[in-house]
Amino acid sequence: MENVKIKINTVQTIDEAGNEDVIELLTEAKLEKMRDCFIINYDESEITEQKGSRTRLKIYKDKMLMTKVGMYSSKMEFQQGKKYTNIYSTPYGSFDLEYNTILFENKLNEKGRGSVYAEYVVTFADSDESYNKLSIDII
Repeated sequence: MENVKIKINTVQTIDEAGNEDVIELLTEAKLEKMRDCFIINYDESEITEQKGSRTRLKIYKDKMLMTKVGMYSSKMEFQQGKKYTNIYSTPYGSFDLEYNTILFENKLNEKGRGSVYAEYVVTFADSDESYNKLSIDII
């Protein structure tokens, strides 16, 4: 396991006019290389409004699993052309979410450095939709 820095940029389209909510985070993380994936663990901060939560990324060649545990808990899977359903738990209640990955790109080298990019649509309880872009750079 080694220490790395990760830069996370999320862009969420928040209304039909195309207005966006952007969150950028630079943080320290632990990187571990497994046989078929890289595992990255980092702690959330006040910037993401999830302080006290821990995030684990499992990055495979063609997909990424994101697990958040803490005050806010969720599991997300990003694989191009695939839909996944999960429950998002918050202190205010739990919600059904569906993730539909439009695009997934893994540009990590053999040492786990580089970038991962996903574009996806989140559907909240079969009604509201949000278009999202997620970029993760591992330095």
